[in-house]
Amino acid sequence: MKTLVIAGTTHEANYWIIQDLGKKYPSNTSLSMSDYIIGHSADQLRGMRDPNGIFVGTWRERADIFEILTALLTQMSDPVKYNIIQDLLVQHIIETTK
Repeated sequence: MKTLVIAGTTHEANYWIIQDLGKKYPSNTSLSMSDYIIGHSADQLRGMRDPNGIFVGTWRERADIFEILTALLTQMSDPVKYNIIQDLLVQHIIETTK
């Protein structure tokens, strides 16, 4: 399964991916950049079911983070992942309505 990377910028995502590959490379030489998906928009996330991923860098500052979190929330059937995304979405709403 590919790893979804949500970052503030493409540069941040690529940097994280390269670092992650460097950590895993000695024990898994079959990994490559193609094993990761950089989340560029909420539309790109359609059709995914319970994606595995990570939030890195300045992801909270994205103009479309509400849409991305909402899209992720609708695609989670795993209760643990659903609760994590739901908590991030609630936190985002609280922070933006202060």
